[in-house]
Amino acid sequence: MESVMDIKKRKMMDYLITIPAAVVLAPVMASIAIWIKLDSPGPVFFRQKRVGIHKTYFDILKFRTMRTDTPKDMPTHLLKNPEQYITRSGAFLRKTSLDELPQLFNILKGDMSLVGPRPALWNQYDLIAERDRYGANDVLPGLTGWAQIHGRDTISIEEKATLDGYYVKHQSVWMDIKCIFLTALSVLKHEGVVEGGTGALQKQDRMPLVSVVLVSYRRETELKKALLSLSEQSYPNLEIILVDDNADREWNKKLEHMVEIWNKKNKIPLTYIQNSKNLGSAESRNKGIRASSGEYITFLDDDDRYMPQKVEHQLHHMLRTESDFSITDLALYDEQGRLAEKRTRYYLKHRKNLSDREKLQGQEEYVFEKEEAKDLFAQHLMYHLTGTDTLMFRREYLEKIGGFPPINVGDEFYLMNQAFTGGGRFSYLPVCEVKAMVHTHTTGLSSSKSKIDGENALYEYKKQYFSQMKKSYVRKIRMRHHLVLAYAYLRSKSYGGFLAQGIQAFVSDPVSCLVMVIHHRS
Repeated sequence: MESVMDIKKRKMMDYLITIPAAVVLAPVMASIAIWIKLDSPGPVFFRQKRVGIHKTYFDILKFRTMRTDTPKDMPTHLLKNPEQYITRSGAFLRKTSLDELPQLFNILKGDMSLVGPRPALWNQYDLIAERDRYGANDVLPGLTGWAQIHGRDTISIEEKATLDGYYVKHQSVWMDIKCIFLTALSVLKHEGVVEGGTGALQKQDRMPLVSVVLVSYRRETELKKALLSLSEQSYPNLEIILVDDNADREWNKKLEHMVEIWNKKNKIPLTYIQNSKNLGSAESRNKGIRASSGEYITFLDDDDRYMPQKVEHQLHHMLRTESDFSITDLALYDEQGRLAEKRTRYYLKHRKNLSDREKLQGQEEYVFEKEEAKDLFAQHLMYHLTGTDTLMFRREYLEKIGGFPPINVGDEFYLMNQAFTGGGRFSYLPVCEVKAMVHTHTTGLSSSKSKIDGENALYEYKKQYFSQMKKSYVRKIRMRHHLVLAYAYLRSKSYGGFLAQGIQAFVSDPVSCLVMVIHHRS
C-alpha cells in the first residue's frame, strides 16, 4: 500500500494533469457537445449512478451516446438490439473512448482519480463483492486502471478484481504514470472494448425482474399515490401487477382510467387484473403472484407508499445475502399524515446467535441460517415479523410455501409463519423505506375493529404453541397481544379499553412492555 506522502503526490498529480487537460481539451469537448446536439435531441451529458470510494455512490459524467428514449438506467447489454439506440456520434465516441472525457470534472470534484479501479455500476454486486477481498473498494475509482489495460470489458469478474487488487497493493505515483501511458496506447489500438460493456460483465450486471403485487379495494386518491411511488423507483427492471378487487363497475372504471393514464406516462409494465367478485386481500395477492413474471416478488398496499430506493435496496440486500425472503422496517402514519408508529426489528439486532452481520455503506445487514428457524419462529410469534409492504420473496421460495393462506386479516402473519417453517434463508435489512397507513375512521383492513378481531384470532392461534415455548416467551406474547389491543383502542379513541389493555400488557411483562413502547415511539 502507498504511503501518506504518495497519496498526497497522487492527488497533486491528479490536479496537475487534469486542470491543464481540461483547458486544452475544452475546444474538443465543445465540438463534441455541438455534434451531440445536432445529431439527436436531448442533453449533451449522461449521468449514471456509480460506486465510489468506501462504496459510497456518486454520479459519473459522460457524453451522451444513446437516444433519450433508451430505457432508463438499463445497462446496454440488457437492451434488445442496443444498436438501435446508439446515435451516430455516440458510436464514434464509444469507439474512441471520447465519451469518458467529462470525467475530468469528476476528478476535479474529488469523486475519482486519474488512475484507480474503474467505478462499478451500483448493481454490479459480484464485482463489488470480489473487490472487497482485495481492498479495491477503499480507494478512489479512476478514469483508467490496471484492469483497463489488461483486457477492459473482455475479462472475467474475478480477473478484473484480481487486477484491481494488484493495483491497490502496488499503488504509487510511478504505477499511475505507467497506467496512463499504457492506457493511451490501448485507446489508440481500441483494445479490450466490447460495445456496451457486455463482455464478461454480464453476470454481475444481472438485473432480475421484480414484480410488485398491488391489490386495490375502494381507494382512489391513495392508489394514485401508491402508483406514483412505484413510478419513482430507482430500480429500473420492475413490473406491476394491479389486482382490482372492487367487484363494482363504477370502481372498475376508475381503475381502468388510472391504468390507461399509467400506460401513457410510464414505461414500467403494468398488468391489470379485474376480479369478477370480491376475493379479499389474500386470494387477490395470490392471483397477482400467479400472473407475475418476476424472479423476486414484493407487495404494496393501495394506501401505502414506497420511498424511491426501496426496491433497489431490498433486492440488492437479498442478492448479496442470497436469502429466500427478507424484511425491512416500517413507518406507520395516521390519516392526518402524522407518524403514529415506527416498527424496527430491534430484537433481531440483539440476538446472540446471529449468523452473519455485514456492513454495506455503513448499513448493517442481518442473515439467518436455516438452523435458526425455530428461534426465528419464536421471535415471529412474540413480535410479528410482518408488514406486507416490507416483505420481499424469491419467487421460487414463495411458490414452495404456497403463497398467502386464505385469511384476509393477518394474512401476512400466517404467510411468514409458513416462510419460517419452510426451510428458507431469512434476512433483515434495517432501513425504513415504506410509509404505511393506519386507519381509525375508515373501513380499511387496518381499521380498529378489524384489527382487534384479527389480533384476538391470532392470539388464539398462538396458544397452541405455548406448551412448547419458554415461559418468558409466553409472557412476551401475552404482553404484545394486550399492547396491540391497547394501541387499537387508542387509535379509535376508546380510552377505557386502552387503559385496561395497557395495564394487562404491563403486568404480563413490565420490562418488555416498556422496551416495546420506547422502540415503537422512537
